[in-house]
Amino acid sequence: MEKVIDSVKREIFVKASPKKVWRALTIPEERNRWETRHCELDIRIGGSVRLDYGWGVNYVGTIIELEENRKLVIEGEDKELTIWTITPQDSGSVVAIEYTGMWSGDFEMMQADNMAFGTYQFMRNLKSVYEGEEDLRSRFWRSWIGVLHRTNSSGIPGAKVVKVQPNTPADGLVEVGDVITHVNSLGTASYDDVEIIVSETEPNKKILLTVMRDGRQLELELMTVPYGQTVQ
Repeated sequence: MEKVIDSVKREIFVKASPKKVWRALTIPEERNRWETRHCELDIRIGGSVRLDYGWGVNYVGTIIELEENRKLVIEGEDKELTIWTITPQDSGSVVAIEYTGMWSGDFEMMQADNMAFGTYQFMRNLKSVYEGEEDLRSRFWRSWIGVLHRTNSSGIPGAKVVKVQPNTPADGLVEVGDVITHVNSLGTASYDDVEIIVSETEPNKKILLTVMRDGRQLELELMTVPYGQTVQ
């Protein structure tokens, strides 16, 4: 039986000083540049954090620990923690986020992957904005194919399908248990790899999935649809 996990993490290197990254996390105008559409930040122990990401996604929490330029810990309404850390490295910073919780089984692991990926997208945007002044958000969550998946924990590297949504491009083609190893001939060793390619593809574009099913390699051609929508 697969073990229960109690945290998920993502990290990224940004060519910016810890002080600059700290400002990106704690100054509303700076945070809106790369992550939120609107936010309210009271940066003190006991201060409230209210984040509106767009796409109908919001977060409310309370700061329980902070160390300027190094660490910010927020407790959500569900009592789980969001832990940001900033570590100096070479000419920049390693920015990491950790979410606490409790996940087991394919579907819950998919939910953990999905949550971490959502933040990782914004971390990619933090890197882009502070290194090249380009906001990537218009590329995010353009399309999907109706596949819910998770990083495959053992065996073949890839993303294991845990559910196929009805009336989506994947319905009738992709099966639960398939392991997606490539999208458009690009290797996909994790949840993030699959989602970045699929969700940033324009709607109504063909994509090619390479999957392993019962020891056989199959190639499946699908057409993307706008994110969250079904096939008409």
